Amino acid sequence: MQFFKRIILLQCFLCLVLSCSGPKKSVDFDPNFPMATLSTFSIAESSGANIDPLNSQRIHEAIQNYLVKKGYTFVNGNKEGDFVAHYNVTVYKDVPSNFSIGIGLGGFSVGGIGGGIGTSVTPTTDKLHIRIDMYDPETKKVFWSASEIKTPSSFDTPEARTEFFTQAIAELLAKFPKRP
Repeated sequence: MQFFKRIILLQCFLCLVLSCSGPKKSVDFDPNFPMATLSTFSIAESSGANIDPLNSQRIHEAIQNYLVKKGYTFVNGNKEGDFVAHYNVTVYKDVPSNFSIGIGLGGFSVGGIGGGIGTSVTPTTDKLHIRIDMYDPETKKVFWSASEIKTPSSFDTPEARTEFFTQAIAELLAKFPKRP
């Protein structure tokens, strides 16, 4: 009996660990693109993004600040720089978790009539798919791309939202090369 309890506990632990592991971020680039010639950039949001304007502004500022720290110059207004940092965010509402909790009671019988009670709880959460594509404004060719699906831990305050997007953008752009 003790052996079976350990097996069940091990299975529960593995389910919990595996349900918490999420998709990794994806980074891809064109190794033949002359990235060393780039110095200025502009930023554009996808017309299909389904994120609210304040969070879009937070993402825009995070991209701008991060690329400026990498040595690039931001071009504001209707001008396009040497490259465009184009971002898209898709919000997936109430995504069910891979983890669920079940509670049940055994059956009973009185005079041939039986019954049972059971319930299951599957937590849901919002997920954000953030994608940044760098492209040449003349040819419209993408030369660098990064994306990740993230789960916000706390969106309770504007500061928490700013911190979430600042960190998410920093992680996505970490492998984008510094300006020589």
